[in-house]
Amino acid sequence: MRIGFVMDPIRKILYREDTSVSIMEEAGNRGHRIYYIEPKNIFFKAGRLLALANRVRAGLKNGIHVLSEETLDLRSLDIVFNRKDPPFDLSYLYLTQILELLEPDVFVINSPRGVRKANEKLYILSFPQWIPPTIVSNNPVQIARFQREKKIDLILKPLDQKGGTGIALLPYGASDKKRTIGKMTRRGSRWIMAQKYLAQNSTHGDKRILLLNGKVIGAFQRIPKKGEFRSNLSLGGTALPARLTQREKRLIASIRPKLLKDGLYFVGLDVVAGYLIEINVTSPAGIAELIELEGRHPETSVVNFLEA
Repeated sequence: MRIGFVMDPIRKILYREDTSVSIMEEAGNRGHRIYYIEPKNIFFKAGRLLALANRVRAGLKNGIHVLSEETLDLRSLDIVFNRKDPPFDLSYLYLTQILELLEPDVFVINSPRGVRKANEKLYILSFPQWIPPTIVSNNPVQIARFQREKKIDLILKPLDQKGGTGIALLPYGASDKKRTIGKMTRRGSRWIMAQKYLAQNSTHGDKRILLLNGKVIGAFQRIPKKGEFRSNLSLGGTALPARLTQREKRLIASIRPKLLKDGLYFVGLDVVAGYLIEINVTSPAGIAELIELEGRHPETSVVNFLEA
């Protein structure tokens, strides 16, 4: 098969811990042709969707090596794996609209339509029974009222970022609530999510659960570093082996039908104390961590799925 990976610039990729690279390596080892495509090099011309693409060899040990360069008709590919990282801005929106032109001739994973629908923060609102107390608003007064009524610490999140970027902790007893909420909402011009801060996060962190075609292919715990409330590994968090609880298994069974209906085949759930916090659909990570923690290779399951 010919598989194209739409990704951020190679220079930004930490290849030793990159999920995309692990999948590229496994697919390449099976004899598939692997192409690296940067979004800025995709263009539509004369009725054809083209890209300045690099045929590559990739590996977790040695990174991504360019074998050749060519102008590629994207319809000549069997699969396009969109692994572009957020922020999900207008440029990302347009990328999904462009990639959608390939369907149904080319299998695009995850579905461009599904990715547009599934904002990684807002998509959890489709499953209200599984999320902690939450409000989404651009109104500082509403957010402050929500905290006052619930008497809880809040996590404030922008809706378009990743990796813990821009997230703030607002204790119930904070003296600067008005200023913090005003800054996060940009005085009412930016929508944010405010969620109950779950105390377990400070001691046990969160759990990343990777799903492929609605089924679990791995999970690990992410423990925040001392003095940090965010568990993201990019912010110094530590990954530890983890098993699923019965509640988490019920959660997955509950959301599976919608994920598959929306064409979201490869996703990462973030769960704290059994509550669904986020659903990562753009470029979910975790395979490299699972390889290191458990010696298993979930990327083989991913490539098996692509080959099916």
